[in-house]
Formats: sequence, C-alpha cells, structure tokens
Amino acid sequence: MATKYWVGGDGNWSSLTNWRTTSGGVVITTAPGSADAAVLDANSSTSVVTVDSSVTVQTLTCTGFTGTLAFGTNTISLNSTGTIFTGATTMTVTGTPLIICTNSSATSRTVTAGAVTEANSISFRVIAGTGALAFTAGSYRDLDFTDGTNPTGYGGAMSYGTSSLYGNLKFSTNMTTLTASNNVLTFAATSGTKTIYTAGTTIDRPFVFNGVGGTWQLQDAFTSGSTRTVTLTNGTLDLSSYTMTTGLFSSSNSNVRTLAFGTGKIVLTGNATTIFTTSTATNLTVTGTNPLVQSTYSGSTGTRTISIGNAGEANAISIDVTAGSDIVVLGSTSSAIKNINFTGFTGSVTFGNSISIYGNFDVGGATSLGSTSSPSFQATSGTKTIRLNSLSFPVNVSFNGIGGTWACQDAFSVVGNLTLINGTLQLKAGTTSTVGSFVTSGTNQKYLQSTTPGTQAIISDASGTNSASYLTIKDSNATGGATWTAFVTSQNVDAGNNAGWDFYSQPGRYIYTRRKNKRILL
Repeated sequence: MATKYWVGGDGNWSSLTNWRTTSGGVVITTAPGSADAAVLDANSSTSVVTVDSSVTVQTLTCTGFTGTLAFGTNTISLNSTGTIFTGATTMTVTGTPLIICTNSSATSRTVTAGAVTEANSISFRVIAGTGALAFTAGSYRDLDFTDGTNPTGYGGAMSYGTSSLYGNLKFSTNMTTLTASNNVLTFAATSGTKTIYTAGTTIDRPFVFNGVGGTWQLQDAFTSGSTRTVTLTNGTLDLSSYTMTTGLFSSSNSNVRTLAFGTGKIVLTGNATTIFTTSTATNLTVTGTNPLVQSTYSGSTGTRTISIGNAGEANAISIDVTAGSDIVVLGSTSSAIKNINFTGFTGSVTFGNSISIYGNFDVGGATSLGSTSSPSFQATSGTKTIRLNSLSFPVNVSFNGIGGTWACQDAFSVVGNLTLINGTLQLKAGTTSTVGSFVTSGTNQKYLQSTTPGTQAIISDASGTNSASYLTIKDSNATGGATWTAFVTSQNVDAGNNAGWDFYSQPGRYIYTRRKNKRILL
C-alpha cells in the first residue's frame, strides 16, 4: 500500500500534478487508488480538493488540513481496516459528503470525525463487515449501516464516543450489539426531518435531541437502557406510531419544542428517581392521538416521580403505571395530566403539587392515596371516569370544567371538601360516596347526578351544613347526619328523585314587605 499526499493548489482528486509521495514532497505520483492511502495535511495548504468522480482508497487522513474537500455528488469509499478515516476541525466540507466503508472482514475499524460543525459534517455508510466498529467523539451527518438498498449491511458490534449527529441514523438488521456506554449521542440537526431506524437494536446509552428547528422521526421502536435518559432540549421529537422505551425522559426547559406522540408512546423502565419530567413546560407542545407515558418498573424499591408541567388541557399527557409496589409521586410542580391509570400497580400513590386532571382517573390496586395539594378535575368535554377502589382523597378535591362530565365507577370518598364549580358530577348509583363537606362555587349552573338515571346515588357527610347554589340535582340521596340545603332561591333546581335535600324551607330568612318595610320571618 502506497501513501499519497496532496500538495498545495486547487485541483481535482484525479489530478496527475497534485499528489506526491511524501508530505510537501516534490516527487509527483498518480492519484491514490484502491490499494493506496490518501492524506490531506498541513502541507496541502488551503487547497480545494474536488472529488470529481467516486473513488476508492484504503484510508483517508485529513489531520492538519485547512482547505476544502468538495464532494459534489460523488463519494469516497474506504476498503481497509484499523483507523480508516481521520477528519480535522480545520477543514471545510462541501457538497453531499458521503464516505462508504466497504471492508467485509472481521477486523476492527475506527472512524475519527473530529469536532466539526453541522455544515462540515460527513455522512458515513457501513455496508459490510463483522468486526468491531468505533466512531470516536465528533460530529457526523448521516450514519447508515445498511448496504444502501437493503436493510442488511454491517453485522458487528458498534460503539461511539460522545458525539453530535446532524442527519439520519439507520441501523442494519444484521448488527449484533451496540456497546453500552455513558457516551451521549446528541441529535443536533437544525432543519428538515431526520429519521431514526434502529432495526430492533437496544441502544444502552443516553440521548439528547437538541437542534433549534430540527425534527427527528422514529421509523421503528426505539429502545434504550433502564438507567439512561432521553432528553428533548430543542426541536421536535416525533414518535410517529412507535414506542420509545428508555429508563428516564426529560424535557424541562423554556425552549420551543414539540413532543409528537402520533399513535406512539413513551415507556419508562427506570425507578427510584424522577423518571419523567416536563416540570418547566413553557413553550412545550404535545400532539398525538393519546399522548401516553407508561411506567413499567415491577419492583418495590424507591420512589418514582413523574413530574408533568402545566401546559394546559391541549398539551396534557396521560400517565399509565402498569406494575410495581414502590411509591409513585405525581407532580413536583403544578401539573396538567390527561388520563391517570394505576391498573397493575400495588404500591402507594402520592399527589405532589397542584394537579389538574383532564381525563380519566383509576387508582388501580394502589394501597394508599396521599396528597400534599388539592387535585382538580378539569375536563371540558366528554365523560371521564373515576375509580378509587375503596381509597379516599386525603385532601380537598374540586371539579371545574365547563362542559365536562365525571362518572364515578365506585364510591367517591374525600376527607376534605368536595367542591363542584363547573360541569357534571355523576356519583355511582346505589353506592354511598363520603365527603368531608360538599361545596359549590361560582354562578355557572352545575349538575349533581347518579350514574344510572332513575337510581339514586348516596352522598354522605357526618356533620355540619352543606349549602349549594347554582346546582341542578337529580337522583341524589343526601344523608349522614349533616344538613343539606339547596334552596331554589339560590338558583338550585330539583330535577327529581332526590332525598335528604332541603330545596324550599329557609328558617331564619327575612323578607321586607312593601307596606311599612315590615319584616316577615319565613
């Protein structure tokens, strides 16, 4: 194998005058071929080296090169092993740069791209080989491990250093493993839609999506390790119809970013830490059919915290905890959550800071329900379901969604106040729901009903007086020792089949007559 060096001056790769046998030498040689190594170095000066046709060499080294490697639409193929490419932070790259790695042996190969910018990054396609393949820390455009036509190609174990990827990522169906590491891969494109295809490979590494204006779209299921974090800092992460499985997920900042679920979901396998956070939800947009975050840890160790910021009903995310007997805390800051489902979970649930719930709530098999703040059900359309499975909210609970309806699937129990501000609350028919007190608020008409028309639902309070206003009541039996008043003069409506409610008698209420301002006690 001969090593051939470019010597100063612009020219085509095929030039018969720019290649030398030594760096900066005088002996002219032919352009490097498939049996040669090509070198662009400091002695190549600021030359523009134009790849005027697709070429094949053993290796390409650009250490110290300050010129321009102009690919146009042509490619450079590297057919050797060992360190097959070394880039330089000082060089410029133009065209649609693509280097194809063609060696089919089991011997290891290393690519050292250098910490170049997005504009100067180079795409690599690895079409063959089974040996270890290492991409050192640096910046890359596309990384493609297929043969360019079929999903097959490279069939070995790949690793990479902490790097930025500005293009697409496409794994081969023949890849055996991706070495586990703490090295972060940052998807950093700033325009266009980039695709990610992992071919069923588990990528046990942390990932960051951080490109202002960039979009990354999954082409198949994406799986990382149970201790790894996927972070969305800027841009759009589009799950399309696929599942992203990772230990932890974080997108807590004020940057413009979009989490597009499509029909996909995020599955979290981590535990004993904050497994999901969008606690700072400023400028976060959430889209999709039913944006769902699912936690699947099945052990009993530690506390899982799920902290979703309050980005409003339109950007609310559903939470599904399917297993485990540990502690789950929902919300460390003000939160907006769509559906909450603990079916399959048998541990303790705690509500953190103020939580707005815009969908269904099912406590599943949880053994206790705690709270440091008062949750509020705020759906503005449709009928949402609530199931407490014999547990009680230990604090105040409110219902406040104009146009919303909540249908209790079993007894609704709250130690504190149950406050109905807007919407329709349907208590379970034939079942006793218990409250610390019942309160209405606001001048919009709201509705207290039974889940089965014609069959009463029982609401019980042990003591005190519960006075309603602007409330339409139907199929309700108020009991328990407390006094229940819903005077029609306070804009309440007796819609029928009620018991225990006082709609008409108002002891101690005075009115004034027109004659001599005489007071009459009613």
